[in-house]
Amino acid sequence: MSPIGVFDWELSEPIMPIESCGRFLAVRLLVRLNGRPIAWLYLDRPGECIPVERLRRELVAQLGVAVERSVLRRRLDASEQSAAETSAISIVVCTRDRTDSLAHCLDSLLSIRYPSFEIVVVDNAPSTEHTEALVAELGRTDARARGVLRYAQEQRPGLDWARNRGLTEAHHDIVAYTDDDVRVDPGWLGAIGRAFADEDVQLVTGLVVPAELESDAQVIFEDWYGGMGKGMRPRVFRPEWLDERARLGAHHLGVGANMALRRSWLHRLGGFDTALDVGTPSHGGGDLDIMHRTLAAGGVARYEPAAIVRHYHRRQLKDLRRQLRDNGRAFGVFLLSRWRRHERPRVPVIRYAVGTWLAWLIRRVPARLRKRERLPIPLQMEELIGLVQSPWAWRSTYAHDRRLRARASDGVLPE
Repeated sequence: MSPIGVFDWELSEPIMPIESCGRFLAVRLLVRLNGRPIAWLYLDRPGECIPVERLRRELVAQLGVAVERSVLRRRLDASEQSAAETSAISIVVCTRDRTDSLAHCLDSLLSIRYPSFEIVVVDNAPSTEHTEALVAELGRTDARARGVLRYAQEQRPGLDWARNRGLTEAHHDIVAYTDDDVRVDPGWLGAIGRAFADEDVQLVTGLVVPAELESDAQVIFEDWYGGMGKGMRPRVFRPEWLDERARLGAHHLGVGANMALRRSWLHRLGGFDTALDVGTPSHGGGDLDIMHRTLAAGGVARYEPAAIVRHYHRRQLKDLRRQLRDNGRAFGVFLLSRWRRHERPRVPVIRYAVGTWLAWLIRRVPARLRKRERLPIPLQMEELIGLVQSPWAWRSTYAHDRRLRARASDGVLPE
């Protein structure tokens, strides 16, 4: 099943053979035209070198129509305004005790092609000073980091606490969030800036592709589970076009590893829900919550696949099992939070939870038995176990958040 080589192919550049493929069982190429992704090109048994002739032949056979459509779409697209790229952007990277991953992430962020941006590294409840030392060292030794890279610390544990700290520290009106286990594309901010040229847009998400597919667990997550990508086609989500069921399905917009919001809009929403996401008993859901609340409050969201980040999926099957369980728990907590705290009437939330999400989870089991579903039943069960755990996690995570806020108000933790 693995390893699979993952490469980019930019069609506007001369075609070159792809070398050093001998150890891969297969290769997939993210085909792009002037930075915009078109589709994946799949090649089995690549051999040590994939010659130009094979690349051309496979491109025509697999993606000929898609390439033609992309060229036509680009010629008709009048939204490519370089002036939009002048909007300054704050990048917030939330991290905790993962300096090796963070170092690679920061290297990619410092290589971004964009006229005006800053990077705020938020160190969330760290157990060491390694992250602070890394940021300080980059500031001294890397010319790209000077005047661009800043460090902030958030002692209250939880990804959404860190995201809110990043919002407080950000200087610019557009705030782009990413994680420490990604590498961003050099044109990432340019695509985000163009998407925000529409003044109605309050939230932008982008394409997340695998940085590597070196292990079976990574291939299973990307190909059998569905990965993090939301497709190659730009989409706009206007609240007047969406019913409550569509708004609750906020996971279709994107993921927190690649999202940006206007700072003024985040303040209007009251920031991220600190009871949710990694570092709390919920184990996730903060990105879903802010996307749903954006749509519910009348904000416009845009999915822009040209804003690309590459994510390092979990390499070990035990870690993948834990991730799928966390996904089930986090989505259940998200739905319970909508039902209990915000949504009136509650019936649409119940209908979505039972008629859409639970029904989908259950249907996959017989589909696997009929070989119409690739994800093995033991991995499907991990998500169902997370679902069963979600009522406890929902009660626990909000109780935990109340205790944390009480400690902060008593001066035990900094505000």
